[in-house]
Amino acid sequence: MYSNKVIKLIIVYLVIDIITVFKGYSKYAQGNNLTRRGSMNIKTKVLIIGAGASGISAGCQLIKNNFNDFIILEAKNRIGGRIFTTKFGDNVVDLGAQWVHGEKDNAAYKLAHPRGLLESSSKLHNYNNHVFAMSDGKIVPSEETAEIWRLYYLISDGIQEKLKGNEDKFNSYGDYFIQEYNKVYEKNKYTNEKRAKEYLGWMERFDDSIQGSDTWYDVSTRGILEYWICEGDLLLNWKKSGFQTILQLMMNDSKVNSDVKIEDKIKLSQEVENINYTNPNKIIVTTADGNNYTASNVIITTSLGVLKNYHKKLFNPSLSPVKQQTIEGLNFGSVNKIFLEFPYRWWPEDSAGFGFIWQDQDKKKFLAGNEENEWLLDVFEFMTVDYQSRILCGWIIGESSRYIEKLSDKYVEDHLYELLKKFLGNSYDIPRPTRILRSQWSTDKHIHGCYSFRSLKSEELNATANKLAEPILAKNGNPVIMFAGEATHDHYYSTVHGAIEAGEREAKRLINFYRYVTIQKFM
Repeated sequence: MYSNKVIKLIIVYLVIDIITVFKGYSKYAQGNNLTRRGSMNIKTKVLIIGAGASGISAGCQLIKNNFNDFIILEAKNRIGGRIFTTKFGDNVVDLGAQWVHGEKDNAAYKLAHPRGLLESSSKLHNYNNHVFAMSDGKIVPSEETAEIWRLYYLISDGIQEKLKGNEDKFNSYGDYFIQEYNKVYEKNKYTNEKRAKEYLGWMERFDDSIQGSDTWYDVSTRGILEYWICEGDLLLNWKKSGFQTILQLMMNDSKVNSDVKIEDKIKLSQEVENINYTNPNKIIVTTADGNNYTASNVIITTSLGVLKNYHKKLFNPSLSPVKQQTIEGLNFGSVNKIFLEFPYRWWPEDSAGFGFIWQDQDKKKFLAGNEENEWLLDVFEFMTVDYQSRILCGWIIGESSRYIEKLSDKYVEDHLYELLKKFLGNSYDIPRPTRILRSQWSTDKHIHGCYSFRSLKSEELNATANKLAEPILAKNGNPVIMFAGEATHDHYYSTVHGAIEAGEREAKRLINFYRYVTIQKFM
């Protein structure tokens, strides 16, 4: 039998152990591996929704300004959002963002270039490294291939200057391009009217992959004018590391003058179901697993696709009519990549890739009785991949890119193999692919598409990035709900550098507000 004194000591030690365990669990629960089911109530000053480039950027900016009372909630089990680098083949591939587009005034370039992390995808700049193949299996002569590219860039390069003051003359970017194309192909010794139409079909698909549109007739000429191109090389790859490197660069940069690690601020697998800002002094964010986060400010960095699909049930009270109309009016496109790994490289070492040009008679024959394979017409290009000797990347756009997300990997792989043989089988001995890896951005419930663009509907509804970025303010001017992400950038929408700048912008907005409040207290 223990004495009463010993029993009391045991009870005290047990209580201390329980408190210690609870403290340890609380610390774990607020780290980036929150997996416990059930309801938890967690308080913080600021909540950032989304750990993509914009969310990470916002968090890093807060840390740099000694604003450390925040949490980042990420729905996925990884950070990055549409930056998705993964192991495949001999190295890594990027299922999402792949190139740094430009140098001057590019936030991603500024971080990566001084560290020697980027290099030009120079093969893609050389027309001679690209092969166009016709649907009858013939290879387009190299001189004509160079001419196709020359015509395309003759029209698209410097388009902002050409359109300035003339944007109202055209219903869409497609109308503008075709008018200009009709002017130049007539002077082209390589291109008769029939062939010109076939080349134009490829150019539209290529351009749709850049814009994110289903067709260039959806793209607004005003939107083209709004977009700013960063000067310099537009195709800078990340060597062997992939675009995920930018996330680590941002996080490392935030630690230079701080002991706070942003990694400890991120909670994964926290899908937000409701943002209740009925009381602007106490915003309650509820996640799918029943956790409640209370904050004074929330920065939304989700994709435009998520806002389009969920904003009506996500926000309480509902967003303003202007905000809802803006979300409806801005477009969010659909482009997917399909990586095929082969047992060996069967294309020339200096090859940039292969463009597929359909002839009308072949298209009709191909689809006769096989309408379900119409999606193959929108696989317009297979590119070689930097630092991957045995992989080709197929690009598919529009409705077809959404359609194939419902198909099995085996079905897609088999049909792409047949497509390669149809166009290139007369000139190359093509082995069957050994593996396939593909993006499925449209059916990803945490993304719902690829990137934003400005459409004719954007003009009709007067939807602008500036309106999407407009914060919801309390009566005292407190930015209760803020909006970041690439779609909120006036001029760099659809890019990672635009997402980075947007996240930084909203963090600075918040910092400036609290600085103002602090100053007012002493006046």
